Amino acid sequence: MKHKFTRILGVSLIILTWIIWGMIFILPFFKLTLAQYAIAYPVLLAATNIFWIGAALVGKELIQKYNLLSKVKSWFKRLRK
Repeated sequence: MKHKFTRILGVSLIILTWIIWGMIFILPFFKLTLAQYAIAYPVLLAATNIFWIGAALVGKELIQKYNLLSKVKSWFKRLRK
């Protein structure tokens, strides 16, 4: 039971980071003050740490199973040929 909970928590944290980093594209369209932008920057930096915590909870096997970086590398190898 504990193992299943840590995986769910880890995947949730990874999804949360993608949502936070996705906000970087819509942030310029909001009329925010300089102070609010100053608050948003550390939140985006914290999202990186949240991702690595989630990756540690999920485990090495699941990260390798869904490794997007290797898939992107294979796309570029196909384009070179």
